[in-house]
Amino acid sequence: PVSLWMQATLKSDEAEKSVMEDKVQQALKRVLPEEPLLAGKDFCRDMMDRAGLLVEYGKHEYLFRHKSFREYLAGVQLKEDRPYEQLYTLVDNFGEDWWTEPLRFFISSVDAQVFDQFMEKLFNSPVSEAMTTKQQLLLQTIIEEAKGQKVDALCRKLLDADTTASRQRVILDCLKTIGKPAALTALEQFRAQELAKGGTESNDVLDRAEEVIIALGGKALERASEKSISGKSLSLRNPNEQNAEYILIPGGNYWYSAMKKAVDVADCYVAKYPVTNKLYRSFIAWLKETDSGKNHASAFRAKLDRIAESEKWGPGFGDYLKGGNDNLAALFRSENDENRKFDGENQPVVGVTWYAARAYSMWLSSLEKSASYFRLANEIEWEWAAGGKQGTTGQKVREYPWPEEKGKANPKLLNFSESNIGATTPVGSYPEGATPEGLYDMAGNVWEWCSDWYGEDGTFAKLFGPETGSRRVIRGGGWGLNAEYCRSAYRNSLPPAYWSSSVGFRLVFVP
Repeated sequence: PVSLWMQATLKSDEAEKSVMEDKVQQALKRVLPEEPLLAGKDFCRDMMDRAGLLVEYGKHEYLFRHKSFREYLAGVQLKEDRPYEQLYTLVDNFGEDWWTEPLRFFISSVDAQVFDQFMEKLFNSPVSEAMTTKQQLLLQTIIEEAKGQKVDALCRKLLDADTTASRQRVILDCLKTIGKPAALTALEQFRAQELAKGGTESNDVLDRAEEVIIALGGKALERASEKSISGKSLSLRNPNEQNAEYILIPGGNYWYSAMKKAVDVADCYVAKYPVTNKLYRSFIAWLKETDSGKNHASAFRAKLDRIAESEKWGPGFGDYLKGGNDNLAALFRSENDENRKFDGENQPVVGVTWYAARAYSMWLSSLEKSASYFRLANEIEWEWAAGGKQGTTGQKVREYPWPEEKGKANPKLLNFSESNIGATTPVGSYPEGATPEGLYDMAGNVWEWCSDWYGEDGTFAKLFGPETGSRRVIRGGGWGLNAEYCRSAYRNSLPPAYWSSSVGFRLVFVP
């Protein structure tokens, strides 16, 4: 009770001694009404000398030694002290840093009914009308950490004719994260009644609804707009990758920035999003099974050995592979898999090397029952997919992936330094920053590994050496960088065995 009082009333981790002692004594009287009353001053002294919970701050104040423990105690009290009434306070302060940890502790301890009531109040509140990316990230986090989950309130709000496009988008993301088939009926009704809102946003909302329906086991809608161009489908879904969508980027000719000359690029299916933690963990789970003798372990491992011997992935791969001590799951696992800033299921996987990204694409290709395969994009494909062709043949790509009329980089278009997120965001969080074809996160959020060796002159280096063949290309910029690094034509490089919390990857599909 005292911790919650400090949270809600004092808004401080420190309190005047006499006031704190009085609050403690009042609480003791409530919990021990039949016992001789212990003085608040003695109790506080005990919390200092024996528990180490409090410390003296100057001569006149107490300070909680561990802020996170006070926040935990406040969250516990929120649950114990009329939780339904406390929901208003939590909603009104949603997204404020001071309330974030108590909210997380609260949601992780309450049942599904309280969770449902929180969602109802949140999406009926003005707070949810124009959520910042930071608030959306917090919402995804508390859903993943929730002890109990229900979709009833979210489904009702989704089907409400007055729900705006911005709320619809966030609700759909919530339903995708919860992943309960109980939402399917409402989602199919949403689609059938064409309730998706908002001019240019309507396609994004409808596409998100389709993604959630498919993810929950529903049937995809065949749209006339997806028929074909020159006999090719405009998009494909990979059933071995939880129906991840790949979008056709028609080929063409453009002025390639790195080589400073016009180049041809063929039609290419590019993943709509970077590979997420959820998708990548399926690969790691498969590897764990292969190490126990299932799923053709010897064949996959033998192929990696042949690649290392031939130096197909470069001369360093052999040593990298040996460093795994025959544990492929541990070798290729994301280094940030248990980092709470980066481990959300719908956040892009980071902390993976170029070798790990190649292994993931090789795994997906091995699951294909045809000659089709998956791979990393080369630089020419990546730049073309990100920037497209502007005007007549030979002109440069767009400066940024979004249509040029949307202007320069800003926090509404991408996750970069000025967004002040301080971490990756769930894929698709910036619909306004998508390419005209519908590729998300081509600027900011994470750098993306490309297949090429880095050549200083823009060529694809063939020789392995310290100048040209020791680094692989990365594109797209990252969450902690300024706009300059997020341009469609900007290129950088890293050693293939390097990993970072700002580097991930996406794939292309070759039918």
